[in-house]
Amino acid sequence: MKKFIGAATVALAMATTPATASTIIGATSATVDAGGPGFGSINDTLNQNGLSAGYTSGVTDFDSYIASDPTHDLTFSGNEWFSNNPSTSAQVTYDLGSAMGIDRLALWHEESSGFGSVDLFSSIDGITFSALGTFVPTPATVVADYSAQVFSFAATNTRFVRFAMSDCPEGAGTFDACAIGEVAFRSAAIGGIPEPTTWAMLIFGFGAIGGAMRRKAKVTTKVSYA
Repeated sequence: MKKFIGAATVALAMATTPATASTIIGATSATVDAGGPGFGSINDTLNQNGLSAGYTSGVTDFDSYIASDPTHDLTFSGNEWFSNNPSTSAQVTYDLGSAMGIDRLALWHEESSGFGSVDLFSSIDGITFSALGTFVPTPATVVADYSAQVFSFAATNTRFVRFAMSDCPEGAGTFDACAIGEVAFRSAAIGGIPEPTTWAMLIFGFGAIGGAMRRKAKVTTKVSYA
């Protein structure tokens, strides 16, 4: 009986302990909500086109990848997206494909137009959004291939991430529009929510306890006669 309780206790402890692995997460699709359709494809901001080194979403370690300094090609065609011209603001919503925990944004801030600031919002259903924060990227000082800028926010469980860009353009160029090179996110464990692989351990542990308790009940209710 004690060993079953011990197994269940260990499983529960593992379930409520945040995972340490933080992988890079790429969006599966994106929608231009305002300021579009613009120039180029919004899909070019999530399909790794233009990056000097690729990654595998959900597998590649985020911190190690960013530390390797993958740069983004400054070439527009097939690599970047620009909002309508002229425009001083635009809005894009990225779909991660399923709900998951994230706590970082990696932004390859387009070096020519870019944007002055961005309000980030998260949503599970794509209808109700909550604010993640306002972020101001560093504008490019020269027209050249550019590195990722990383922005942190409180770990949140979300499927959709909305970019509300303003103060466009912001950069070394003169094209009056908002622009994005590439975006990606860092995975984060949300405390108290069991990882999928832990559910099996929990089911086994508590199932074993239930079985042991039933066997014990049968033994204690037996009546012996002389």
